Amino acid sequence: MKKSTTLFLFSLWVLTSCDVLEQKPESSFTPANFYKNAEDAKAAVSTVYDPLNSSDLYGQIMWIIQDQATDDAEWGGGRSTANQAKNDLDKYTFTPATTTFQSLWSAVYRGINRANTVIDRVPAIPMDNELKNRYIAEAKFMRAFYYFTLVRLFGGVPLVTAETTSLNNLAIPRASVDEVYNQIIQDFTDAEGVLPATYTGADRGRATRGAAKAFLAKVYLTRQEWAKAAAKAKEVIDSGTYDLWTNYADAFLISNKNGKEAVFEMQALGGGFGEGSWMQGYMRPNFDRVNGIAGFGDDPVTENLYKTYSEDDKRRNVTIRLYSATTTPAAPASVAFPGYVYKYLDPSATANGDGSNNYPIIRYADVLLMYAEALNEISAGNPEAYATINRIRSRAGLPDLAPTLSQAEFRDSVLLERRLELAFEGHRWYDLARTKRLISAMNAQNPTIKVEERHYLFPIPQTEIDVNPALVQNTGY
Repeated sequence: MKKSTTLFLFSLWVLTSCDVLEQKPESSFTPANFYKNAEDAKAAVSTVYDPLNSSDLYGQIMWIIQDQATDDAEWGGGRSTANQAKNDLDKYTFTPATTTFQSLWSAVYRGINRANTVIDRVPAIPMDNELKNRYIAEAKFMRAFYYFTLVRLFGGVPLVTAETTSLNNLAIPRASVDEVYNQIIQDFTDAEGVLPATYTGADRGRATRGAAKAFLAKVYLTRQEWAKAAAKAKEVIDSGTYDLWTNYADAFLISNKNGKEAVFEMQALGGGFGEGSWMQGYMRPNFDRVNGIAGFGDDPVTENLYKTYSEDDKRRNVTIRLYSATTTPAAPASVAFPGYVYKYLDPSATANGDGSNNYPIIRYADVLLMYAEALNEISAGNPEAYATINRIRSRAGLPDLAPTLSQAEFRDSVLLERRLELAFEGHRWYDLARTKRLISAMNAQNPTIKVEERHYLFPIPQTEIDVNPALVQNTGY
């Protein structure tokens, strides 16, 4: 692996995390003198979460991959396409040299190495054992989360489960997909046995038992291990910890973040602390100003998605705002379909990167839909599968599904419901990839975008191939 990807010596990541460790001079930190007490352990765990809100992950890049590389969003149609890396993802003209992949890869391995450091070093700290075990479980949860991100996007990747502390032996080959998944399952399983069901106060937003179970359900769903997926989703449902908000829009209110529908969210804090969300800025169009600040217009909504919602679907106008040349603000007449993401707004934000919107990585609605999908795959016509999906549809103002659908028809209905319910929440590309519908969906939305079989995995970043002779590129790149 590339040195900048894997060599995250403690002294380096402390210097990039001085906001949580500002009590001592940065130059004084070394592995030998830092891991001494519970506060040190807490600070170390905080750095494991930190990459989530970076521009290399859920601060921006994950949206480009999960939205703009699908039938839900597309640049062009009168909009600027000057950002080459984004346009390459959008139009499937990317290559291993596309910078997006290197940025994501480096950020994820940075998080993995921080997790490995916690797992390796925190056990020796003299502190409360229950809290110590929780911190280690949080690190295992996040390590599993990061590897789950990598394996779904790139396939088998170098599997590193110990802290990187030197420049030696960095030419690590790719592990198999099964080996990576085995590690992911082990880490999430270890975490669910230790993590608490909920937190209070400033700890809200940390990894929980329910989040570990929900991710296990998603892992098993991706692996088509339907019975295991259904069982884990049911454990989340039966926990009594989560519920749907009565109104769909309530799930995205800043006042409700980390609320009853939130299973795991990227945390954001506006107010000038440097920890704000960019969503409300990046996704708002440049002709719509909030507090005098223009947006950037990322993830522009396709007409294909907008028309997939029925007129009666309450989710459409929460998710999408359709402007026109005669609205206030007015869209440029050159934009063929001026639809933009609307569910992430912060009217109080005074800068594009200072929103207080959390990013919903897993919502309870996602768990319900996973459960319905898995039950249908186990046995067609399952009444509980219908009851579960109809909870989602009812909140959206839609009638129940006809109870006579075939297994294939129900499968199509679940995928459609996932698209409409979870739009712009980072699921669409994964769903299309795992169901092998990426090519057909993209062709239906814009047949000029040439998606091929090789695109079910993204290329290993070329920089990683160049510096690590043990790496082998994905087929077709």
